[in-house]
Amino acid sequence: MRFLILSDIHGNIDALDAVMARAPRDSYDRLLVLGDLLGYGANPNEVVDRIFDLQPDVIIRGNHDKVASGVESSDSFNRIAAEAARWTQKAITPENRERVAALPAGPVNVDKDVEVCHGTPFDEDTYVFDEDDAVRALDSAHRKICFFGHTHVPVAYVRQGSDLTVVHPQPGGSDATVVNVLKKNRYLVNPGSVGQPRDTDSRASYASYDSRKQRIEIRRVPYRIDLAQQRISEAGLPESLAFRLGLGR
Repeated sequence: MRFLILSDIHGNIDALDAVMARAPRDSYDRLLVLGDLLGYGANPNEVVDRIFDLQPDVIIRGNHDKVASGVESSDSFNRIAAEAARWTQKAITPENRERVAALPAGPVNVDKDVEVCHGTPFDEDTYVFDEDDAVRALDSAHRKICFFGHTHVPVAYVRQGSDLTVVHPQPGGSDATVVNVLKKNRYLVNPGSVGQPRDTDSRASYASYDSRKQRIEIRRVPYRIDLAQQRISEAGLPESLAFRLGLGR
């Protein structure tokens, strides 16, 4: 079984289109979407339409999806995130607002080996920033492999017994980082963000998993950042959201 894993698209249709061009429909069997379709970017409707047209096998909500669709308030957001959420609330169609508001919370068990969440298996809004966070998440996971999002930073935590290894893709390096899946290990893997990477690599980030080959790949693909920036500026969203795309931060 071949899985395509996408997370944190954040209204960036240019990045999403670049990823889907690199990973066409015949390259995967199941599509997993880990939340945050909305927020920050200028094309929320196009992103929601595109994702739902792809008919993901599993799709869960992120914190920006909850706020931008009216499920939760923006009280926990910083000023820029809250402003983007308010803009998105006005821009999104009623149909898409309903579709996003209805998305389930994670975690979701995909099969006997794979589960997905937005933040962690024990709380959908908790961030995994370091090894201590990763251990807590791994302790609460129900499956051997857990894919998570939320931080916008691609990383793989690999636990063998009590030993934890961290695999960080090199920013600006190869377009693929390989993690081989071994029988006795457990894995907590962030595919990175499609629409707003924050690891100083501005390329869109996503992941794939081939269960037959027992191989996870965190992949990067360049896209027209200038177009995404132009859309943000023309929409009247905060200019910092356009600027940070070029920095990958």
